[in-house]
Amino acid sequence: MKVVVSDRADADLVRIYRHLSGQSPAAADSLLKEIARKFRNLSDFPFIGRDRSMLSSGIRSIVAHPYVIFYQVEPASVVIVRVLHGRRDIDAEFQR
Repeated sequence: MKVVVSDRADADLVRIYRHLSGQSPAAADSLLKEIARKFRNLSDFPFIGRDRSMLSSGIRSIVAHPYVIFYQVEPASVVIVRVLHGRRDIDAEFQR
């Protein structure tokens, strides 16, 4: 199944990389590789993540510690909706 990264999730990934690369470029690269691996897993196993419909209809999530990848499974693709730090107020982020 095809994985599509939304504009909002793409902006999240840019922010994450910029923040981490300022502290450790190697850590930033390692985390983005882990997130990319999770995206590939979703391509093969789209329903592997936890149901998070209480946030928004059809939302699921998987963890790429310490970040959480939020996504929706559509008929022909997996759409990455957000990538947020696990300590963020997730409910507030989905109400924006």
